[in-house]
Amino acid sequence: MLIGKEPGGPIVLSERRYGSFQRTFRMPDGGDAEKIAANFSKGVLSVTLPKTQEAQQNERKIQIKSA
Repeated sequence: MLIGKEPGGPIVLSERRYGSFQRTFRMPDGGDAEKIAANFSKGVLSVTLPKTQEAQQNERKIQIKSA
């Protein structure tokens, strides 16, 4: 399983299994549940959950200082 987030990019979860299986996960707060979309193509499930207007207003950039 690989979970990572590129700056400004999507969160990526990758896993490989044989046979049937079930995966459940919680959606993050601040998402608009009415606009959720999922697509399954070539063995890849993509789930899109847009942020609500309220969650977008709470975004901010944090400057990282290095030594």
